Amino acid sequence: MRIALSIFVLSLWPLAALWGQAPQRQAFFLINSEYQSVAPLTVNAAAVEDLKSALLAAKFKVHEERNFTQERLAKDLDALLLAEVKPGDTLLFYYFGYAIQSNGDNFLVPVDFDPKKTDPVPFRARSLTGFMQLLDEKKIGLKMILIDATAQVNELMQRASGAGLALPDMTDIREIAYLSSAAMNAVPVPLSDAERGLFVKHVSALIRKPGTTLVELLSGTQSQVAAETKNLNPFYLAQTTQPFRFTDPPPAEVKVVTVKSDDYTSKGHVNPRDRQEYMYIPAGKFLMGCAQGDTKCEEHEKPQHEVTITKAFWIGETEVQVEAYQKFVDTATPKRKMPRAPLEHKNWSQTNFPMAGLPPEDAEAFCKWVGGRLPTEAEWEYAARGGKANEIVPLNAENARDKANFSGKQGNDRFEQVAPVKQFDPNGFGLFDMSGNLWEFTSDFYSKTYFAESAKEDPKGPASGKERVVRGGSWFSDPTQHLRISFRNKGNGGNIVGFRCVLQDSEETRKLLR
Repeated sequence: MRIALSIFVLSLWPLAALWGQAPQRQAFFLINSEYQSVAPLTVNAAAVEDLKSALLAAKFKVHEERNFTQERLAKDLDALLLAEVKPGDTLLFYYFGYAIQSNGDNFLVPVDFDPKKTDPVPFRARSLTGFMQLLDEKKIGLKMILIDATAQVNELMQRASGAGLALPDMTDIREIAYLSSAAMNAVPVPLSDAERGLFVKHVSALIRKPGTTLVELLSGTQSQVAAETKNLNPFYLAQTTQPFRFTDPPPAEVKVVTVKSDDYTSKGHVNPRDRQEYMYIPAGKFLMGCAQGDTKCEEHEKPQHEVTITKAFWIGETEVQVEAYQKFVDTATPKRKMPRAPLEHKNWSQTNFPMAGLPPEDAEAFCKWVGGRLPTEAEWEYAARGGKANEIVPLNAENARDKANFSGKQGNDRFEQVAPVKQFDPNGFGLFDMSGNLWEFTSDFYSKTYFAESAKEDPKGPASGKERVVRGGSWFSDPTQHLRISFRNKGNGGNIVGFRCVLQDSEETRKLLR
């Protein structure tokens, strides 16, 4: 059996990769307050703790360091940060303390900085541009730089080349956002304790707000702080391509779809071309992606979002069976051949097994032959949910594991490998094996960020890509992970991938179906 898998699995996402360590969310706080040669700063401890708490709730790991000298800024900052933050991780770097500009660059001021000395600032403080470039060179993923440096003293201003902070140089730095507590080149003005805490207050509140995106954090902090005081006007700049949310958005209020059946749509109908039965799926709304309460969701299953399927359709009651595909091969012009059968199929002798071993193009050709197409990923999940809302596993049952054919045997799952169709309970739409038995092709190309970008009505997936989205799990899959309805995978075929077809509901389709 293992030999068969090595031969027939074309390019399905390696299962080991699915369980690899995902990129982490990291926050690094550097708080400089105990200055030795200039006025020390007062840290609003409650505000800092609130920001930490907000980030922890957003699943960030938080590391804090305090009162770095020139030597520690030059040596320890990089080592400590990179010991925690790895390539691909998301990083939020928060700095509280003095900062000044010099010759167009911004510098973080160490606690032992002596303004009486005349050595150039770049030799005695930490270049913010250099720090951001280092993060990029180390391939840190999304980088959020928060500079809380509204306080200033005359002695430091005498060593600066201008008031406030300069426009940050983010040339050629990828996936970075910069947010400063004060406007660019702002002249320092006296601030009350309440005003000095506004920046962190609003950053924390926006991080806590369900569904806040990075753009909303940047613009929201700027507008909300400016609305509360005329003395501050935060500045932000961003160069990002990837969507990011601190927390999942609140679920939309979507009613459970109720199938309104009539005499015709209340039961399945046979397509005379493939002799397969098709079930009616009404138009409606549903919540797509990671369900509430699901603790195993991966980032590419998020955010959960409302999708409207505007047109009713018919979908195969089962995965396309060997017998149906054999008929397609026998009647196709030009001639086609059956793919090589996996060992468990015994030369395709068991015709009620689901068809496997095809690339997506052959699956699409079959669906076109029967008068339809592959389902979009949204249509597939809508059908798989069977008219239920926010279910994590099919049929929302504690014994869901024995209601589908996954790796191993349990309860009604008595199959070591692939099973004939219709061996398990159907879902609310009367569909069999939407979970387990074989992964199923969709027409969508895979994108890990697609859920954050997809259309609200009849989404069709990215225009291009290397691999298709496959859904539902297979007899070779881990039920603890792949039994979940929202789980997404990608691949271009193999002997654990099958498919089913969709026919758009129309007068022509109803004339075809018997």
